[in-house]
Order: sequence, then C-alpha cells, then structure tokens
Amino acid sequence: MGEIVAWGLGLALGLSMRQTITTPRGLTITLISVLLVGGLITLAAGEVWVEPWLILFDIGQVAVATVLGAFVLPAALARLRRIARTS
Repeated sequence: MGEIVAWGLGLALGLSMRQTITTPRGLTITLISVLLVGGLITLAAGEVWVEPWLILFDIGQVAVATVLGAFVLPAALARLRRIARTS
C-alpha cells in the first residue's frame, strides 16, 4: 500500500511543482520535498522500524514519480489531447 501512496504523492508533487522545478531554488525545494515525503511514507507505513534501509527505496520511488509527473505526464496528456482533437 505504501508504494501506491509513494507513486501518487510523487506524481502530485511533480505536477504541482513542474513550473518551479526548472529554477535552482525550485529544484532545491523539490529535492527537500521528495526527501520529506519519502521519509514520511516510510515512517507512516512502519517500515522504518523493521528495515531502516527501506527509506531509500521509498525516497527513490517518490523521486522517479516526481520526475514522471513533472515532465512525462504533461507531455503525454498534451499528446492525447492532440489525438482526441484530430479524430
């Protein structure tokens, strides 16, 4: 269940910060947000008490989902809109 939350929050984070992620200050804020969200997901799932190294896995999932949400998802949605208009 934590993986779904990590991917969902990462996508939401990427979509919400896609305008500011291109500036150095925005990139720093995004990196801090990814670390916080990944850490909180691990803490909320209780995985940090069983296997502390899993925090790296959750942070990685949030980071990949953030990149996908910031760059890939908007491009894919724009392409789908163009396809829908032509048909």
